[in-house]
Amino acid sequence: MNVHKASNILISVIGKGRLKKDQTVGYEQTEYVFNPDCENNKRYTASKTAFFGIALYEYLRNVESINIDKFIIIGTNKSAWSELYQILPHDVQSSEGITEMCLKVYEEEKKGISEQTLLKWQNTLTKYVPSLKFHKIEPVELGKGIDILLKELDKDGAHNVIFDMTHAFRNIPIVFSYGIMLLKYLRKINNIRIFYGAHEMKEYFSGLVDGQSPVIEISFIDKLVKMIEAMATFENSGYFVPILNQLGFGNKEKTYFRLEMNRQPRREIEEIIKGLEDKLNTAEHDYEREIVEIMYREFCEMNRQEKLFQRMYKRSQFFYERKQYLKALILLYEATIVLFADVYNIKDNMNYDAREEARDKLRNEIKNVGSDANSNRLIKDQEEAEILKELEYVRNAAVHGSSSRSNQNYLEDIDSFKILFNSALKVFEKLLRRRDEIKKSF
Repeated sequence: MNVHKASNILISVIGKGRLKKDQTVGYEQTEYVFNPDCENNKRYTASKTAFFGIALYEYLRNVESINIDKFIIIGTNKSAWSELYQILPHDVQSSEGITEMCLKVYEEEKKGISEQTLLKWQNTLTKYVPSLKFHKIEPVELGKGIDILLKELDKDGAHNVIFDMTHAFRNIPIVFSYGIMLLKYLRKINNIRIFYGAHEMKEYFSGLVDGQSPVIEISFIDKLVKMIEAMATFENSGYFVPILNQLGFGNKEKTYFRLEMNRQPRREIEEIIKGLEDKLNTAEHDYEREIVEIMYREFCEMNRQEKLFQRMYKRSQFFYERKQYLKALILLYEATIVLFADVYNIKDNMNYDAREEARDKLRNEIKNVGSDANSNRLIKDQEEAEILKELEYVRNAAVHGSSSRSNQNYLEDIDSFKILFNSALKVFEKLLRRRDEIKKSF
């Protein structure tokens, strides 16, 4: 099997430079200091530049030894494209051809650089830095920016994305941040790193001198996105493995699988509950504590359902609320079967034959309603019997992809299905109460 190495993609949004105060050619430059909160010998001060993307490119190559496979630069017609001469080797920057072309770009970008000039400038620079790719957009063409990234990131390859959100109109890097998160679902992205040249935050770091700006790697954004994705996954599907992983519980895939297969992982659930209790006391932030509280309530509720039919019933409600109707339908029907097994003392309800015996008890009670309802233990009237009969028909039709035997349109019309399902929930609750009364009488 061929394993391709992930490509390193640097994405930078270039803004309009601040003209030099002495009115000479060019823009105000800054020394960007990487790792500003570390000791002096661990800091890295990049070459002076008006465009942070160049400083980041230098740092990644010189300090982290990362080879940049593609350096995508996106800006407007008035961005400081001319500053990109600084990405060239020093002995090339002052050559006559480069200087002449750079001045042309500098003068033109003041009023708005043309596509032709920008392309010529890109072709000039890529002779020395082949990874460069320029794209010009209007500040309101936000969707176009995401389209550009889709085209630049190979659909079949894997990528490590590094994003510089320092420059340009503020709405552009904000939208690009969200766009890159969306790309995770459209392209294979192994890792996302976000950097910010924080010129306005230098007072928060000691040891910086005038003309220097700290650089911040905002790893917190990636953490939040993973937390958001994990919570969304749980809320929409009930799959709790990612959110527990984000909370520091490691991989709980086996526990989830056992729950899905209607096993009884009681010990594992109790361990998770204990861990969540500890997290409630040690959570550093309120948002973490609230997430832990949500999960704690969920697992405590799970743990309270001592009987399998109770857990199935609760899970069916859970999935119904999240519009996973097939799962909800199957679980509610099976919960009814297991409830009958419990009431009729049919042992080993995990066994196929035992389930079939319980199913027969259910069907017999449905038949008895019209002639001998008093002999039934759970089903007491015709309406309950009809609802449970419809539930079985619809469950079978949905599972097997066949037509329902009933004359109702439950498989085609969502409103009809919801009426049936909610009616079946109410019937199940009645059966539960009757089961409890039976158990009390013994």
